[in-house]
Amino acid sequence: MASEPRIGELATQLYDACLSSYDTNHLFYQQDFFSLDIIPKSDPQLLLKVTQRLVDQKLLRLHQDKNERLAWKLISREDADKLQNLSADEGLVYNVIHSTARSGIWVRAIQTRTNLHKSILDRCLKSLEGKNYIKSVHNVKYPTRKMYMLAGLAPSEDITGGAWFTDGVLDANFINSVAGYIEYTVSRKSWFEVPTDRGRTAKRIKTATGKAEVKSENAQKTYLPYPFNYEGYPTVQTITTAVNESGITPVRLGEESIIQLIQMLCFDKKLVELNLKNGTAYKSVKNPEAVKEKQSRKPLTEGEDPGPINEPGKNNGMTESPCGPCPSFRLCSPGGAISPETCEYFDPWMEKNLAF
Repeated sequence: MASEPRIGELATQLYDACLSSYDTNHLFYQQDFFSLDIIPKSDPQLLLKVTQRLVDQKLLRLHQDKNERLAWKLISREDADKLQNLSADEGLVYNVIHSTARSGIWVRAIQTRTNLHKSILDRCLKSLEGKNYIKSVHNVKYPTRKMYMLAGLAPSEDITGGAWFTDGVLDANFINSVAGYIEYTVSRKSWFEVPTDRGRTAKRIKTATGKAEVKSENAQKTYLPYPFNYEGYPTVQTITTAVNESGITPVRLGEESIIQLIQMLCFDKKLVELNLKNGTAYKSVKNPEAVKEKQSRKPLTEGEDPGPINEPGKNNGMTESPCGPCPSFRLCSPGGAISPETCEYFDPWMEKNLAF
């Protein structure tokens, strides 16, 4: 039978070998321990004593997998030092909170899993929070629930709501800022700028000396849509890269967050999703000048006249005409069952907006 010093030495060797050979989240079974060649002759009785020594030292935690098999999980030495300074009830509460990682756990769920009386649980939570072992977090999905997680972990996006929430509140200004940048970025890659005298026109003016001079003025830029076989529309990856390199966001945004804004812009009919040969891409309904003009407008004050809803020439022919939003556009053809000749919306639009 192995002596007590021998068991302690084997426990230290086994823990160090597990730490260097496996990830900290790995579940250890008996065969995993034997594969490290630490336990002489793969003696199961000796292994049980060694693992129990590590459990007593708070370096191993008993765990039950999905198949209800008994396993062990490593505990870092830092966490082990914390657990050794806790009472039995505090250690039980800490282990339950630790098992939920970044997801956090509702205080009522802690009480259910520990079966502690509410007064004892409240005392344990207050003690652990005072030692800075745990912290309370605000869940945007369940704002009335009090939840806890380990103090050293950052909450998951399910808890915080992701990049679009600040202190649990939806940051509308940040969302509009990034969404506007995305629309303009996509628009610049969706329309071809037609060169017109390098973008300037000349105008003769009379100066204070009485001499006539030529003054250059910025001309209105002209844009044309790309042909149907154009493949250069931006993808989610290129849009995400552009946003993160722009400096408009203090944190680096992932593709999932950008997809949320792209879907919002598609629902608002500002972007259109395209299924190209090289994957999904997006194009802008409005050209860059129209997007800039729209974003530069100040919000209307209460009672202010918004002006004409559909001014000719402000966007492009497709978005202004009834053909753009028409659900039967793909079925429409001259001489067909659905055709421009029989359209009941086209002629009134022509008469009203173009004075035909």
